[in-house]
Amino acid sequence: MTPGDPGGYVDWAMAMLKRWRQNGLELAFYAPLNEPEVARDFPAEWLRQVVRQLGARMRAAGFKTKLVVPDDENPVDAYERAVAVLEDPVARQYVGAVAFHVSRLGGPSDWARLRQLASRYKLPLWMTEYSTKSYTDWRSSIDWAVRMHGLLTAGGVNAIDYLWGFFGDWVQTDTLVSIRFEDGDFRSFSPTPLYWITGQFSRFVRPGDVRVDASGGGPALVSAYRGGRRTTVVAVNPTDRPQAVRVVVRGGPVGSRATVTRSSENERWRPLPALRVAKRAFTATLAPASVTTFVVTG
Repeated sequence: MTPGDPGGYVDWAMAMLKRWRQNGLELAFYAPLNEPEVARDFPAEWLRQVVRQLGARMRAAGFKTKLVVPDDENPVDAYERAVAVLEDPVARQYVGAVAFHVSRLGGPSDWARLRQLASRYKLPLWMTEYSTKSYTDWRSSIDWAVRMHGLLTAGGVNAIDYLWGFFGDWVQTDTLVSIRFEDGDFRSFSPTPLYWITGQFSRFVRPGDVRVDASGGGPALVSAYRGGRRTTVVAVNPTDRPQAVRVVVRGGPVGSRATVTRSSENERWRPLPALRVAKRAFTATLAPASVTTFVVTG
């Protein structure tokens, strides 16, 4: 498989898709190539041709699988390849999501540009890979909460995927779960700070919830979500000092109590006393280097 032979790649991809189906599973989504920028810099035209050809082959074989593009190493290169595919109406009909990774290039403005592109074609935007060995303890790992906040707000992404759920014995701190082996035999496992931080979002912001506007917060980073009659507020305090916040719900139904769950340097998904909601508002103090989730049911 080379950049000059999209047909060879399509043959290989079809063989994998058929093998999955033979074993009882038709994939809902399939990404043609992980990080085409890193994989010998496969050009945008190669990806466009692959999507066109693979899409037609899939439909002819009865597959409903949608393609995820471009799953590139960074949002800058991802935009160039995504544009080439999505501007082609034949290729676009086979695309189910736009995806990118957070790496050496790009920042919030590049995330937002991808969001605009995906929205133009009514597609979800996913951040499908990030990790760093700099996450060694709780204080360094709070950066992951800050990064998720930025991706969800400035980037407007619909899904976030940290790279390593677990990855064996040789890497211990930049996975969600650290696993210990001895001579290849499992001995124990333990959640890392990344596990608890991620859960402050994922346990409460559920599939189908919609992010709504949240402003203010000062040094705290606050995002808000609506699902049914439930309002969820996630507040990240990346500073070394407590931060006071006042939450006011300005639209939709709101209940009289807010449940509170916090993770900090010495707390892991700790339930705190519920707060009274009066005149559609409540106040709270955020612990240093913490993530706190408030849920108000209307």
